[in-house]
Amino acid sequence: MNTKFRAALKMSTLSPEGKVTKATNIISLMQSSGNFDAAKLPIPYASMTTAVDNLDKAIQAAANSAPGSISFMHEKERVLLSVFNLMRSYVEMIANDTTDPKTIIESAGLIALINVGNTPVTDLTLTSIGNGIIEATVPRAKGEVAFSYQMSNDGGITWIDFDSSRLSTVQIKNLNPASTVYIRYAAIGKTKTAYSQPKHAIVL
Repeated sequence: MNTKFRAALKMSTLSPEGKVTKATNIISLMQSSGNFDAAKLPIPYASMTTAVDNLDKAIQAAANSAPGSISFMHEKERVLLSVFNLMRSYVEMIANDTTDPKTIIESAGLIALINVGNTPVTDLTLTSIGNGIIEATVPRAKGEVAFSYQMSNDGGITWIDFDSSRLSTVQIKNLNPASTVYIRYAAIGKTKTAYSQPKHAIVL
């Protein structure tokens, strides 16, 4: 099994100008790396660029002391961070599905960090069975008596619990067709494992 890595932006402590520079570099590296299919991105490159341009313009307005410009600039900072945190989750997901996740993460201009703590479980199968239903199936190892399931509708930025079950196959119902749902799970035995790397499926 491959060592699993987390991807880190390392943007939160940067100045607004630093965020613009870092985000611009990430876009450039992702586009040139060949590792990230533009057609499969959760947020198009054009939308990422718009978030960068909007912050850059807000920085200029703040420098000119326009009324309300400081709070407006910080609002655009938050938008940019939200956009790139979603992209960070996507890069991490793509990377950890390869034989060399560290290289893939770094090809996007992000920092690769080895997952610490309990070893995450990774064997998760998702099936779109139609009528707004996703079925999640996980293996049951010796000593595992239950599973905690979580889902995300924003690419892994926020997670919500949708089931805690003794079953290794569960269904999520009433999902919006054509939406993309990310799912992860943790196994529960004498202790609870770390959550698995997320997988995603398109709702049918």
